[in-house]
Amino acid sequence: MATGCGRGTGDTGLTTIGLLSAALAETAEASNHRVSVSFGVVWKIDGDEISTGLDEDNPVLVGDVSAERGHFRFDMGKFLGSLFGVSLDDWDDLIFEMWGDGERLVFDTNALQVLVDEDPHVDLGPMAPGVFFIDLNAIEADSPDLMNAIAGSSTPDLSEMAKSLPAALTSIKQTSTDPPTFVGTTTSARLSEALGDNIVDEARSDASDLDMFSGDPEELTELFVQMYETNKVEVVIELDERGLLSVLWTDEDFSGIFRVLAESEDFGAELSEEERQEALEVFESIEFRMATRVAYESDANIEVPLPPPTAEDRTEEWREFLAEGGFGG
Repeated sequence: MATGCGRGTGDTGLTTIGLLSAALAETAEASNHRVSVSFGVVWKIDGDEISTGLDEDNPVLVGDVSAERGHFRFDMGKFLGSLFGVSLDDWDDLIFEMWGDGERLVFDTNALQVLVDEDPHVDLGPMAPGVFFIDLNAIEADSPDLMNAIAGSSTPDLSEMAKSLPAALTSIKQTSTDPPTFVGTTTSARLSEALGDNIVDEARSDASDLDMFSGDPEELTELFVQMYETNKVEVVIELDERGLLSVLWTDEDFSGIFRVLAESEDFGAELSEEERQEALEVFESIEFRMATRVAYESDANIEVPLPPPTAEDRTEEWREFLAEGGFGG
């Protein structure tokens, strides 16, 4: 590996892909690892710009993973603050945790009680405060699609990514040997699938979030899939001194989402024609970019905590929630 990474940047694409695949495969075999996810965005709306820098020291998601299980901490306050460029000091501790071992997922959402305290009528659905589990075996037996929608959002399996990520890149070159760095391009759809996600489910989730602007979520889902299949993404992969995966960077332009909304048949159906035209102009002008940094730390001494005990089963609640959103259909 060290010899391979010392080659110049003039290697063939096939050789470079081979080096990258080997590095990812070796990382997957390196026992326990920690994953930290940070991101920053740039919004440009009607001439105004909102930018949030990518804060490497304060990740939104931190996961510890071993062969037996994984534990993830998701900071919702930091996520929303990074996404919209706002300060959410009251939500500093708005963190939920998840454990997974292939048999079931255990969630601790007690921190979300602050949302209920602020608004007793808020409906958090299956994420209501508490400690509960989802039976993955029961979900998968009924619907593999639902299984993917529930369990497919954690960090990707590195052994699978070792094969899928290099294959997903439409271009790739090594740009540095210290640290070994690879730069490639792909599409949003190819990247999503390479990281273990389902692009149709991803598009359906986006459509569900944005269907207030267009009355047909199925139409939006189809249009979003088409957009993701052509949307360009830049990918940067850094290895550490051992030749193992260190950092995965992506830079993605999501402005097309708003073009799709503006072009959908039902856009602004509830508005007057004048209001609709004004909204069209705003949506067509929106620019939205997101840079993501996923840092990997391979260390056999990383300990993955056990999940808290719980007898509360929310499997059916999650099944119904996702089915209502069009997942698994």
